[in-house]
Amino acid sequence: MEEKDKQEENKVIDINSHKKQKKQRKIPVKKILAGIGICLIFAIIVIAGTCQIRTIKIDGMNHYTEAEVKQAVKKKGYIGNSVAYFLKSRLFPPKLLPFIESFSVELENPNTVAIHVNERKRAGCLAYNGKYVYFDKNGYALESYEKRYGDVPLVTGLKYKKLVMQKKIPVKKQEIFSYILELTMAIDKYDLPIEEIYIEEDGNALLKSGNITVDLYNRENIDIKIPELSGILEKLKGKNGTVDMKYFDEYQKITTFRPKKS
Repeated sequence: MEEKDKQEENKVIDINSHKKQKKQRKIPVKKILAGIGICLIFAIIVIAGTCQIRTIKIDGMNHYTEAEVKQAVKKKGYIGNSVAYFLKSRLFPPKLLPFIESFSVELENPNTVAIHVNERKRAGCLAYNGKYVYFDKNGYALESYEKRYGDVPLVTGLKYKKLVMQKKIPVKKQEIFSYILELTMAIDKYDLPIEEIYIEEDGNALLKSGNITVDLYNRENIDIKIPELSGILEKLKGKNGTVDMKYFDEYQKITTFRPKKS
């Protein structure tokens, strides 16, 4: 019986000691929150005092200059604190310049940020009011400069009354711009010395290199016509006339040259 009574006593829970245990286990939430707040305030003070931007490095440009990009950065939501600017550019990336597709900000050290630019391809340019107007693959006139980029062909032959910046170039066949970009990218890929793309009324393109005009005849087989031009133009260097690619296709690579009559 005594042993049984002892077992029963062991099962009895002391209410007061149980309350004490509960009190000891209670997490001081207010103190934790206050500690976190103090740490955050301290971190902000340290960042604000030690992370002032003194140097901005920029790379990845094809046509824009470092000065142009830097000026755009300082005009579009710039913050002089490296950490704050890094976070803001990630959350709310600004539109820097018309032909900058994207950019990323890297923290090199507390006082230096590196901005890596991804510049998209200009489809071509138009001579308009004494300047060169650069447009994208969708036909939007995005920039107007007095300078001419050597690797962006001058496009002629398009019919329009006037150009409005940031608006589409008002031509009847808007799909012509994707064709122009296709030509521009192929010309750039094979490093062809093409200065001008003349668009005829039927949409055919004439490529001009010095005194040589290349008649592509139509939009077919561009992927095999353009690579072939590298050797053709090299052979015809110094001559004056027209290269006719009417009968050029994947089965028969026929080109004819018609010298210009003097």
